[in-house]
Amino acid sequence: MAMAQGWLGVLWVTLGFFIALFVTARIAYPILLGLPRAIRLVASGEMRAAVYRRLLFTPVLWIVALAVIVLLVGFFWPSAAAWFEGNGALSAGLWLGVAGILLSALSSKSRADFDADFDRSYGQFYVHRDARRRRPNRHRSSTVPS
Repeated sequence: MAMAQGWLGVLWVTLGFFIALFVTARIAYPILLGLPRAIRLVASGEMRAAVYRRLLFTPVLWIVALAVIVLLVGFFWPSAAAWFEGNGALSAGLWLGVAGILLSALSSKSRADFDADFDRSYGQFYVHRDARRRRPNRHRSSTVPS
């Protein structure tokens, strides 16, 4: 698809890839990584159940915004909607970006980064401030120099 469109196709694949990375990360990460962690923390009593509302607000907002944009473009500019739908290079880039985000959830580095972001973003929902999972500092020596 991208080869049939030439260099412009490479641009569309790249643009679709980065758009999908950005948007899918806003929708999929809170659901794939945040919701299971929140369920576990609420069930153990470490976090208040109010976190669910805040956790799911962003994905729902993105889904509604995308649906409104698609409906508006389709209603007011049907030729543009048909062009986007028929652009194979853009579509391929979008699917590659979605797959990239979904596969990145398997990475331990990605999960560790998300855990740190989760603690920072939703720390106000912990029942006790010290209930947050603390990781030992591996860089300091356990002995005190004399």
